[in-house]
Amino acid sequence: MSARLKSLVVEDFRSIRGTQRISLDASTVLIHGPNGMGKTSLLSAIEFGLTGAVASLGRFDPGYLEHLPHKKSPTGKCRVSIEVDGLPSSSTEVATDGKQVLGKGLLSGDLVRLFSERCYLPQAALGRLLEIYEHQDTRRSDSPLTRFVKELLGLEALDALIDGLHASGDVRRLREKAPKFWSARSGTADLVAKVKTATDVVTALGQTVADLEAQLRDDLGSFAELTVEIEPKTLKPLLDREIERIEERLSALALRRRDLAAAEAQLKAASQADGGQREAAEAASAAAQSALSKWQAGLGADLQNLFAAIGKRLPGISVNVADPAAVHANATSAVVTQLQRIQAIVLQSAEDDKALLDIEEAIRQGTSRLSSIDKELERDQGANQELAQALTAISSHIDGEICPVCNRDFSEISEIPLAAHVSEEVQRLIAAAGRVQALVRDRSSTSAAILQTQRRQTELTARRLSDAQRDQNKLDLAQFSEWKTALSTLTEAASQGSRLQREASGTAGQLSVLTTQQAGVRGLRAELVQHARAIGISSPTADEPLKAASARLIAEVQRQEEALRATLSHHHLSIERLAELTRCRRDHEEAVAKLAETAALQTKSSNQREEAERRIAVAKDLMNKAQGLRTEKVRQVFNDELNAVWRDLFIRLAPEEEFVPEFALPSSGNGAVEAVLETRYRSGGKGGNPRAMLSAGNLNTAALTLFMALNLSVSPALPWLIIDDPVQSMDDVHIAQFAALLRALKREGRQVILAVHDRQLFDYLALELSPTFNGDRLITIELGRSADGMTTAPWTPRFFEPDKAIAA
Repeated sequence: MSARLKSLVVEDFRSIRGTQRISLDASTVLIHGPNGMGKTSLLSAIEFGLTGAVASLGRFDPGYLEHLPHKKSPTGKCRVSIEVDGLPSSSTEVATDGKQVLGKGLLSGDLVRLFSERCYLPQAALGRLLEIYEHQDTRRSDSPLTRFVKELLGLEALDALIDGLHASGDVRRLREKAPKFWSARSGTADLVAKVKTATDVVTALGQTVADLEAQLRDDLGSFAELTVEIEPKTLKPLLDREIERIEERLSALALRRRDLAAAEAQLKAASQADGGQREAAEAASAAAQSALSKWQAGLGADLQNLFAAIGKRLPGISVNVADPAAVHANATSAVVTQLQRIQAIVLQSAEDDKALLDIEEAIRQGTSRLSSIDKELERDQGANQELAQALTAISSHIDGEICPVCNRDFSEISEIPLAAHVSEEVQRLIAAAGRVQALVRDRSSTSAAILQTQRRQTELTARRLSDAQRDQNKLDLAQFSEWKTALSTLTEAASQGSRLQREASGTAGQLSVLTTQQAGVRGLRAELVQHARAIGISSPTADEPLKAASARLIAEVQRQEEALRATLSHHHLSIERLAELTRCRRDHEEAVAKLAETAALQTKSSNQREEAERRIAVAKDLMNKAQGLRTEKVRQVFNDELNAVWRDLFIRLAPEEEFVPEFALPSSGNGAVEAVLETRYRSGGKGGNPRAMLSAGNLNTAALTLFMALNLSVSPALPWLIIDDPVQSMDDVHIAQFAALLRALKREGRQVILAVHDRQLFDYLALELSPTFNGDRLITIELGRSADGMTTAPWTPRFFEPDKAIAA
């Protein structure tokens, strides 16, 4: 199956908070993020969208649905939408409220199991992969590993064949399955009598039909000789075609009569032409057309396909390559213009996003400033300049320590003279009033600045692109860049195509002129000879006058027209009589069918018993051969195929390990097949189960290489390889080997999705798995969190770009 994961939308799923829209439209997808940022959640979301469940979690927690929605989901639900190219259904949306699954995954039946067992390797299952593969409810014959071996060997059909033939060992087992075997012994005499009666009826009706056919054969005359017998279903189409041919012949004769009338005018226009020039023109035209055809089959076809692809996106691009150089220049200009436009939009969008962040920070600071000013104004709300002026006026009436307002002695409550106290209070009120005025002006200017900034924020928010538009711009940028590269490589081919077309057109024009001149040379006599041959009479001789020859040809045409009209009338009458014969034959056909049915019952009854015994013997022999074939096939494939692939992969990643895991050779091929794992010393000799013989690190390596071996051993039903951080315990050499294996899987047509947490490893794999040809893509995804705890998952497509420095 050729299918590719195209896009993914995840909303509040496990540790992913918010909505993330991610493109997966690439042969390789690399996901990076620190631990806890959602790498495993993103891969689990792919599994949830494809299968409607998360089997990697269900192995450890049957109630995992309760924990799928993010704890801060505003709706209490999580949602996953996935789009896949190449499946019967291209997209789906699956959600859950923690209790039930809402919607269905894109995969169903065995494809769900195949995805969980061979496409997705979660990090939590790596250490237990051998245990998961080897056992399924303690039945080795039903384990995932055994199911894979049966699929590789094709044993499902062979086992079903052996089980289905079990009943052939004893005839008594066939009593209920083949009841006609017992009924075939009786009823033979009754069937013989029915066959004789039916034969008499058919004979009588056959004679009646023969008499009708003889009458019709006389009417058809010579035309009936075209068939062995008169069969209306075959003869009527022949008559219809003959009538159509006669009508076409009549039309052709009418046209030929018109051509004969114009023959004399053609004779006057005839002239001599140079035959040598024509031969040269024909050779030049043939050479030019051959060169053009060769170009059209090669580089021209590539240009045509490229122009067609660009024309679907840019309707102004001509698909017909009448002038390849002009169309190429037009396409290049349009693609470059669109590429520049998209780049400008992407750049402007990034600048607007940065400006919005700056504006939000400015608004926050301005709001904080207003709050601080309001607090200071509230603290100084008692400051009043008019009160200070009143106190100044009162101070001129102070005499000693007696207050002129309340008439009390101020020295009783303070050692400071009253006049000094009043003067100090006046100065404080004046200073406070000035500060309040400054704060009011500051508040006004700050409010105006915030209002202006908010207007700018509204303007930028209104023109901000949607997430779907941003994703489409990224894909368009990759697509138009690829088209620009392809157009650049085909520039010389377009120029060559225009030159070849001009040469072919010029030589064809010269040949056409010479052909016209030569047609006039032959003159009227040559044309009359062609007409005579067409209507089947003798051609005009060299000494026959042209006028007499023309009159003779016209008379012959008129005679043939009259004969054809008579034949046409006779054929119409024959069609009417064929319809009458069809009605007469209907009863005869029914009688023949009844006779055939009765004779078939007689033959079937007499032969059923013999046939049943023959089939029983064949079934027994087939069952014995099937058991022998299963025994031979199981031993051959375990030795030559499964173990060879797994051993090669394991030794690459663990070259120092003394024990090598492999499939154990079944002791017998007569019973059910069971896939069992064991180890062998490199120097020879049998070891125990890999889980007992290998270290923890090499056990993970064995599990990883087994997972990849299963993908390389058979043609994949699902071409996806999804792995969650498998290289944590590998050194640099093993990682390089692992990258080479991923490249091999990609060349085999697998779509690889890999998540890692180490930044240096992510950068290394991004370099090793980068696109190597035009059309190949790599998408990188950086998982993180914003300041408010929302998940961020920006993705970037990487596409092939030719190395211009080397090319130069």
